Amino acid sequence: MKTASILSAFFAVVSASPLDARQGANGNGPYGAVSVSTDSSLSNHAIYIPDSSKTGSTKLPVLVWGNGGCGGDGASNAKFLGQVASNGYLVIASGRPGGSGSTTAQMMTQSIDFAVKVAGTGKYANVDATKIMAAGFSCGGVEAMAQSWDARVKTIGIFSSGLLTNYTAASTFTKPILYCIGGSGDVAYNNAERDFKALSSNTPAWKGNLPLGHGGDLFSTNGGKFGKAGINWMNWLFKGDETAAAYFTSGYKSDGWSVETHALDKLKPF
Repeated sequence: MKTASILSAFFAVVSASPLDARQGANGNGPYGAVSVSTDSSLSNHAIYIPDSSKTGSTKLPVLVWGNGGCGGDGASNAKFLGQVASNGYLVIASGRPGGSGSTTAQMMTQSIDFAVKVAGTGKYANVDATKIMAAGFSCGGVEAMAQSWDARVKTIGIFSSGLLTNYTAASTFTKPILYCIGGSGDVAYNNAERDFKALSSNTPAWKGNLPLGHGGDLFSTNGGKFGKAGINWMNWLFKGDETAAAYFTSGYKSDGWSVETHALDKLKPF
C-alpha cells in the first residue's frame, strides 16, 4: 500500500512550545483576526479560520497541514498557519491546539473529509473544498505526500521533508509540488533533492533552498520566507494572483532562494 510505505519514512524534529507557537497566530493578511479552535466533529485537529466580518463573500480554499515530528500539537506551526488563514484560507492542522502524541496520514485525510463535508455550511459557508493543498513540515511533509493519490487534493507542499524509504514513490507524483528546503545543513536535504530528481519532468514543481537548516525560518513571524513561498504558491494556484505567480519565476531572487523547477510553464491556476 503506497500510504503505508510512505509513512515508514519520517523526520523527528524539536518544535516550538505550544505557547510560543500560538503567539502571532493571527498573521497580517487582509482578513486578519484568525480564530484557532477545534470542531466537535473533528476534535483532534486545530482549525484556523479568518474573521468572517472581513472575508465577506470571499471564497476560502483549504490547506491541510502536518506538523514536524508528526507531533500532535496543531498549534506548533501557528505563526505560519495563522498567516495563511489571514490571507483568506481555511487551515486544518492535525492535532488539537496544545495537543500531544502523534499524528498520522489518516488524520490528514480526515481533515480533507471534514473540509469537503462542511464546505458551504454555517461558519464554513465560504469554504471552497474544490481547492485543497496538502502540506507539512518534516514528518508532516511525509503525511502530505501520502495524500498525493487523493483526487480531492490539487497540490502538495513539502517543507524540509523527503522520503527515507520507497525511493520510487516520488516518480509517481503528478500533482504540482512545492519544496522549501533549508539547504545542505537541513537533515532532509539529501532526501528532498533525491525526490525532486525522481519526479517526472512533466510534473510541475518548484524547489527552493535557503541555507537556514531544518525548517528554515518557518517558526519566524508569519512563517518567514518559507511561509511566504507557501502562501504565494497557494495564491497563484487557487486565486490566480499574477504577483504571486511571478514570485516563482523571478521574485524569489530577492529572498535568496537557490531554485530548480520542472514544467512550471504547464502550471495554471485551478
